Amino acid sequence: MRWFANIVALALAALPALAAATPGAVLEYRLKVRPRDGTFWTESGFRVVTSPALRTRNKVHKPRMGRWRIEPMVWQGAVPSSALLARVAGFLYFSGPTPQVVPRASGITFGHRWCRLWQAEAPAGTPAFAYLAEVAPHLLALSYLSATLPEGEIGSLEIHLLKVALGPHTVPAEEGTALVNTLQRWRPAPINPRAPKLGEMASEQIP
Repeated sequence: MRWFANIVALALAALPALAAATPGAVLEYRLKVRPRDGTFWTESGFRVVTSPALRTRNKVHKPRMGRWRIEPMVWQGAVPSSALLARVAGFLYFSGPTPQVVPRASGITFGHRWCRLWQAEAPAGTPAFAYLAEVAPHLLALSYLSATLPEGEIGSLEIHLLKVALGPHTVPAEEGTALVNTLQRWRPAPINPRAPKLGEMASEQIP
C-alpha cells in the first residue's frame, strides 16, 4: 500500500506544474455518484483540461475552438471509470453566457479569485440544480451540479468544482455548453391538446 500512496503523492505534487504548463485551463472536480438501485454514494474526482484556440494561417478561429478533455483523478483512493467520465461530459460547462443561464447576486472564491455565480435554468419539474462560476470575464465554468437522472444506471450525481487554474490563452471550449443541452433534453414533451382522452377513446369503441 505504501507504493500506492507514493504514486498518489507524486501525482498530486505534479498538479501545479501541469497547470502552469497548460496554456488553456485546468479545472479539478469532486464527483459523487449514487446508482439507481443503490443507497450509498461513491466519491471520486476528475480533471478538465482545455486547450487554446486553433491557429490556421496565422488566424484564430472564432469562437469556441478550444477543445477540452476529461482525465480521471484520484480522490480518497478512488478513480472514476472511463464510462462514468463519458457520462459526466454531458454535464460540464466551459463557455460564455447563453440565454439559458442567469447571473446571481452572490459569488464564490477559488484560491485568491472571486467569481460571480450564474445559474443554469433547468426545465420546470426537473430535479437538477446547476451553478456556474465566472472564472474569467465572460467565461463561465461549472461550479456545482446536483441532479437526479431520468434514465440509466446512475440515479443521482453531484459535481463540485475544487480548483481553477487559467493559462494565458484560455478560451471557451468547443462543446462548452454541454450542460445546457443535457438539461434541455430533459424538458417534458408538450401535451397535444387534440389528443383524445382515455374515456373518449373507450366510448368511441362501443358500437
